[in-house]
Amino acid sequence: MNKKWLVSMVSAGAVALSASAFAQQSATQGFYVGAEAGNTDVGANEDDFGIKLIGGFRFHPNIAVEAGYGMLYDKATVDVTTIEVVALGMFPVANQLSIIGKRGLANVDVEVPGGSDDKTELTWGLGVQYDITPKLGVRALWQRYETDPEAVDFLGVGVTWRF
Repeated sequence: MNKKWLVSMVSAGAVALSASAFAQQSATQGFYVGAEAGNTDVGANEDDFGIKLIGGFRFHPNIAVEAGYGMLYDKATVDVTTIEVVALGMFPVANQLSIIGKRGLANVDVEVPGGSDDKTELTWGLGVQYDITPKLGVRALWQRYETDPEAVDFLGVGVTWRF
């Protein structure tokens, strides 16, 4: 009788530990959406306000894949929009603070009065993210789009919501 009781208690403890591990895992993983707003630099002296809408899936506490649509520049007769897919790496440096890095591909569409230039280019970025709650995070990020002849830089702040 003592063996059955011991096996039952060990099994119950294992189930409780796995349930808490699953709850902790699900708090840092899953789908998220967000928005970023900031300053876009195009060329040497050209800058404008830009916004991005993002969505992603965090499948590991340190790794996510993210897609985004950006309206980065709309000044005079020039319009720059992007559609991107990036891998996102997160390196925790404090309890809720992480350094984040992005690397991926972006379709950069530059429209000018004489036509449009639509190319798929490399993009990468660096920043920080602070998770206010398990579902809500804020981030500050610099991101570069390697376009030809000049790069497009986006410096923004954003918010993410995990569900």
